[in-house]
Amino acid sequence: MADHSTTPASAGASTPVPAADAAVNPKLLIPKKDGPLAEVARLVAEAWGKETWFVLRWKTQADFAQLATDFGAAIAEKRGAAAARTPQSQRLQELDDQFDEGLRILKKYINEDSGYDKARTDARLPGFGLITRKSGGFALSADRNERLKALRELLFPAVAAAPFAKRDFGTSFWQTRFVEYQDLLSKTDGLASKVSKSVSQKDTAKLELRKVLQAVVYALKANYPDTFEAELRAWGFRKESY
Repeated sequence: MADHSTTPASAGASTPVPAADAAVNPKLLIPKKDGPLAEVARLVAEAWGKETWFVLRWKTQADFAQLATDFGAAIAEKRGAAAARTPQSQRLQELDDQFDEGLRILKKYINEDSGYDKARTDARLPGFGLITRKSGGFALSADRNERLKALRELLFPAVAAAPFAKRDFGTSFWQTRFVEYQDLLSKTDGLASKVSKSVSQKDTAKLELRKVLQAVVYALKANYPDTFEAELRAWGFRKESY
């Protein structure tokens, strides 16, 4: 007589998942990354457009196709804005570095003009828009908008009125860099806003796309219980895992 063991499975042991169920797991079939997800959505929208019998009560093929198009456009806009922002952000950092170097020399000018008296020099530095640092010493604010304000309202007038205004790190040095800095900062702020808007639109569309694609996967399995794997591939779900 065959031995029919009644020993229960050990606690915590997982129940084997049938191969067919594993293959149709939407979490494996639906890409997580934006690019592949956009491609699968496009293919599914095309296949759905040819299969007029296929219906979801809460989402039409036309609405899904538009959603897929909007998602692809949001991805492209985000990438374009981010790409445009990169060289401008790099130039801003270069100008920040030049400001820091300029301040090193400017403080020497102020110290010289103050008779090399440290107390007198330190007392004058806030009038040039400099603030005390936690690590010691004085510098322009790390916040770029505050830095811009300090340059315009304090440093420029103070340098222009100082006896060293025409020296190498006097008015001309700060003025030329300020104009470029102000222009770049306004552009990068606009691009940052554009990127943020694109990300928000993309994320909203992404959640809805995944919701619809999951429904499509289950609906195809329900309608093609024996051949659903082939149907999934035909509809654009080309990989078993992303």
